[in-house]
Amino acid sequence: MANWVNEAKRQLRDLQTYAPFVRPAKFGLYNLGTRHAGLFVEPEFKLLAALAPVGLAIDVGGNWGQSVHALMRYARPRQLITFEPNPVLGAALERSFAGDARVSVRRVALSDTAGEMVLHVPRYRQFVYDGLASLDRTAAVEWLDASRMARFDPAKLAIEIYTVAIETLDSHALAPDVIKIDVQGFEEEVAKGGMETISAHQPVMIVEAPTTGFVDLAASAGLSAYRLIGQRLVPGDLGGNNTLFLSDERRAAIESWLNVRG
Repeated sequence: MANWVNEAKRQLRDLQTYAPFVRPAKFGLYNLGTRHAGLFVEPEFKLLAALAPVGLAIDVGGNWGQSVHALMRYARPRQLITFEPNPVLGAALERSFAGDARVSVRRVALSDTAGEMVLHVPRYRQFVYDGLASLDRTAAVEWLDASRMARFDPAKLAIEIYTVAIETLDSHALAPDVIKIDVQGFEEEVAKGGMETISAHQPVMIVEAPTTGFVDLAASAGLSAYRLIGQRLVPGDLGGNNTLFLSDERRAAIESWLNVRG
């Protein structure tokens, strides 16, 4: 069964590159479903309902706005700031949330030092894989290969580059209750540039693929790693799509909420 599913995905990835309009249409549908019915939301985001409403949520890696909608629905923040350095996606986010005073878009990348770097965005034929965009060229390139795309031809893979401003999270002097980070391999650098913020406010963090270095940084700020399995928070388990980083106080609040829900 798994082999059949993987092969179907390989075929679909090839076919979608002939129809670049599919990607924005897909995320438009996803965001509509999230906003109005809570569809297409990863379970870790739903846990934030235990703490809602929060004051400030930070979304590092805004992409097409999927996490913005999930955070707005479940954390119900009074303010949300999304960081998205890709100028195409940043402009799209600004258009999408122009009518919502709670949401602001900052078109910069976050890392451990300020400056400028090149953002690498892979494109295959005319299909842009903006979700794979990274400050690390290797990270942007290596995911697409013959194992993930049928009839893969390296000659059709190109990298679009944008020079983007880089700032540290600490330089923004924010007091977040929630931080989501998905930046294609630069999660640890984001944390290093935000340790004062993270240590002072101990926000709930939802992080995709954290490194052991990230786990150590979070621990030094008083946050422990958990994986949500069913209705349980399993400490130290990094095996899920997302890892939660929680203070003891917020872990207790979430576990109490889970217990009430049964």
